[in-house]
Amino acid sequence: MKRFLSLLLTLTMILGLGVSAFAANETPSITIKPNVDSTITESTTIKYTYYKILSASIDTDPKEALDGSTTTDGVVAYYVEVEAQATALAGLKTSDNKAIFNVTRVGDTNKWYVELNKETNATGEQIAEAFNNATFLANFTKQEYTSTGGDAVLPNITAGYYFIDSSLGSKMAVQTTSEVVINEKNQYVSDEKTIPTTDEHSQIGQEITYTLTVNVPATATEQIVLTDTMSKGLTFKEVKSQKIGETVASDAQKGAVSDVASADNDATKFTITWAADQVKAIVGDPAAAKVITVEVTVIVNGEAAIDTEIPNTLDLKYGNNYDAKPSTVNTRTTKFEFDKVDGTDKTTKLTGAEFQLLQNNSVVKLIKVEEGKTYRVATAAEITAAGDALVDTIVTNGNTVTINGLDGDLTYQLKETKAPTGYNKMEPDTIDVTPTSGKIFAHRDVENNKGPQLPSTGGIGTTIFYIIGGLLAVGAGVVLVTKKRMGKEEN
Repeated sequence: MKRFLSLLLTLTMILGLGVSAFAANETPSITIKPNVDSTITESTTIKYTYYKILSASIDTDPKEALDGSTTTDGVVAYYVEVEAQATALAGLKTSDNKAIFNVTRVGDTNKWYVELNKETNATGEQIAEAFNNATFLANFTKQEYTSTGGDAVLPNITAGYYFIDSSLGSKMAVQTTSEVVINEKNQYVSDEKTIPTTDEHSQIGQEITYTLTVNVPATATEQIVLTDTMSKGLTFKEVKSQKIGETVASDAQKGAVSDVASADNDATKFTITWAADQVKAIVGDPAAAKVITVEVTVIVNGEAAIDTEIPNTLDLKYGNNYDAKPSTVNTRTTKFEFDKVDGTDKTTKLTGAEFQLLQNNSVVKLIKVEEGKTYRVATAAEITAAGDALVDTIVTNGNTVTINGLDGDLTYQLKETKAPTGYNKMEPDTIDVTPTSGKIFAHRDVENNKGPQLPSTGGIGTTIFYIIGGLLAVGAGVVLVTKKRMGKEEN
């Protein structure tokens, strides 16, 4: 009789928990599809931590329904075989203190059947919230899986009931009596880096402001780390400002800025870190999505590549297992080349000519890389230091002169301050150096000529004729007066 009653109770529990949701030829599995957007790449990683909370007993024998029909769908019963797990499940309650599950031991066996308390009728969200407790989950075996670049198929899935925690912040409770596909609804923490269009082309020594934007979804609860990696042509200056939305971030909201460190590629980098507690406080309670905006200033330095991109890359890491798509922006600096040549024979390059480079009528200070051949724009620090290489005048020596580090958005002037020996100074003595449509500067031949120099209108050449004419007129007057006096004396 005892065995009969135990068997009867077991059958009652199976039928009470049964759902016609499993076909005999289906294999349990969990596939999670991320909320795909532009932040997902082949290298994007998402970590899933999952626990098997309940095992499932499935009876696939044909069953006769109450209406006399026959079904081959399986009947499912959920259970645990560890007393601590049964106790933990029995203790789960909703926010209004109602038990979520009914837990019943089968006779004196090590098997406890679990069914949803119909009076509470908790939703999947309520069940997931109840499971999401470290003390409760400590009673169950933790499994982890990291996906890269797209869909995640969790390994070691058998029929049962699982709790899944995504590194994006999703908490899911799902039954696995068949193939389960979950569409990840959470938004990703994403980042973007921008640069003003006026700074896409720059001059060495110029200060550039980058804007780093972090989109923080309402579900964000983990640490956020931004890593900014600059090429060796850029020097970090400062984090200029941090904002939450349109409001300047308080000290408690500001991310911590690390010291600049050398990277493997001779670049420099710095990090800005918002701890998990800061992130939770930023999205607030109730949680609301936020945008963090950071302005960073850097300086284009003397190692900047010429006529090629100078990259600055932003990487975002959320928690320990999510890496966003890197965001890279570039600036670019260019050069101007010229030859000082004879105006009659352009194959003859001239020495001893002296020039200054002007921008907006101000002399551009230069660093002499190679005398008479290669120069580059000086940075503010180099101008302050006033070293031996700092010059404001270029002296030609027969080589092509190259000036590196110019801004392709600007027009410069090349002014000849001294002509080569035996040659006239070029007229006019200043020429415009203007970038082409490709934001580069064309090579120029700068000519000088020998021989007498024709006077300029309104210049000393015209004046000298007036002076000579005046002297001749005076002389004629003197002669006339003298003749008249001599005539009177003769009379």
